[in-house]
Formats: sequence, C-alpha cells, structure tokens
Amino acid sequence: MHKGFIEMVGFHNRQKRDWLQMPDEIMGAMILQRLDPIEILLSIQKVCRNWGRICKDPAMWKVIDFDYYSSISNTKNDFGYSSYISYPKNDFDYYSYISYTKNYFEKLCKQAVHRSCGELIHIRLRGFGTDDLLDHISRCSSKLNCLRLTSCYDITVRGLSNALKRLPHLETIQLYYFDFRKKEDIEVIGRSCPLLKSFKMWTMMSAGDVYAHAVAKSMPALRHLKLIGIMDDDGVRAILNGCPHLESLHLCRCPSQYRDLDLDLDLDKNLEKLCRERIKDFKYSNL
Repeated sequence: MHKGFIEMVGFHNRQKRDWLQMPDEIMGAMILQRLDPIEILLSIQKVCRNWGRICKDPAMWKVIDFDYYSSISNTKNDFGYSSYISYPKNDFDYYSYISYTKNYFEKLCKQAVHRSCGELIHIRLRGFGTDDLLDHISRCSSKLNCLRLTSCYDITVRGLSNALKRLPHLETIQLYYFDFRKKEDIEVIGRSCPLLKSFKMWTMMSAGDVYAHAVAKSMPALRHLKLIGIMDDDGVRAILNGCPHLESLHLCRCPSQYRDLDLDLDLDKNLEKLCRERIKDFKYSNL
C-alpha cells in the first residue's frame, strides 16, 4: 500500500483504531479525498466493500486533481516505472513508457469524471491530457466552475476553445504553457465564459501585449488576473481600462525564456501608482 495512505490514516501511530467503523462523511471528506485519485481508483477502493462504496459516491469526485508528474515520480519501482501500472512488455523504451502511461492516466481520469455524475466543479490536470479528454470533461460536467491545465501539451487551442463553449459556468481558469498564437485564441475564452472571475495564464509565446489587449477586451468581469509573459505599459493600461473590477493583478516576466531580449519589467512610475491605487493586490516581478 502506498506510503502516503499509511501516513494519512495514521497507521504509524501505535494507538489501535478501527478505520472501517469510521463514519462515511469523515472517511470520505477528511481522509480518502486527500489521496491521489490514481491511488483511490487502483488501490484504496479495493480495501473493503465500505471503502469501495464511499469511493463510488459522486461527492468524492466533485474535485479532481490529476498530476501525472507527481503520481509517476511518487510510485516508481526499482526499474523506474510506476508501480501502479501493469505494462504489456518488459522492454519498454522511454517514449513508449510515456505514451502508455499518459493514455492510461487519461482512461482513469475519464473514470473519475464519470463517477462525479455531473457534480464535478473543480478539475486540475498536469502533464497529460488530449482534446478528447477535455471534450469528455466538458460534455459530462455542466456544473464545472474551475479548470486548471498545466503542461498539457497535447491539448490544442482549438480543443480548448471547443470545450469552453460547453462550460459557461466557469469562474476560474488557469492555463500554464499553452501555445496561444493569436489574440482570438484568448478572446474566445472570455466570450465562452461570461462568468469568469479569475484568469491565470503562462504562455509560451512572446506576444504578451497582444494577449493583454485580448483579456481587456473579452473579460470585463474579472476580479483576479495573473499573466506571465512579455508585456509593456500599453498592455497594462489596456487591462486597467478593460477590467475595472480587478481586485488582484499579478504581472510576471520570465527572462530565462528569452535570454537575448531586455525583459526587465519596469513600469512607468505614474502607471504603477495608478495600479496600486485602483487594485488592492498589485504585484509585478521577474521570475
């Protein structure tokens, strides 16, 4: 059994406890929900009938957090492979291993979404995912209000746009390392999600000002905004004018991505003063 589960439920404590008699609401909300969903699907639900029943309760899957990198690194066996997964052959090369495990994670994520029975409100994916998975999530999760995607390189901008059109109740979106290439890619997010209150984006492209203007044009109801990329004073002014309800604004640049450019974030003093007067939580920095 994974050591994270042992530490969570306290088997290291010498005091004898009957975990099987613990009330469902405590076992589910206070213990099982805090575990890796991969571990729940492949191991924990098989411990006993009671735990299996709790693990199938839609309330267990209102929040789903699938982190490919963390799950794989925490469960590697002596051969460097995840101990969660049975492989079809022993001579896997590295790329076959990555492809196989990511496909397997996608199948498990679909299971988790299915178990939510439409009650899913928050999902985070890191390190894996495809347009097909995002399409499945959007069709099965009409109540979703928080979507966080990090390093999901196989999800295309088109796939994201199509999915968002079926998720009008989203209030929080976080997109890190997405290959947005034009302002329309950002504007469709605002148009598809009129209730959007929080938006965080780290783009792999350098057209930060173009994206700032797109955010200002399409997301007027924002309360919280974080942008990581290249941006100058014009982009900041556009955000101030287009997003009048902002309570927090975090602007960051990442010089390590563009070593040949002068990217120090140096706002005009009057503009910085205006930002601090109008926005309660204003930060700008270089990563």
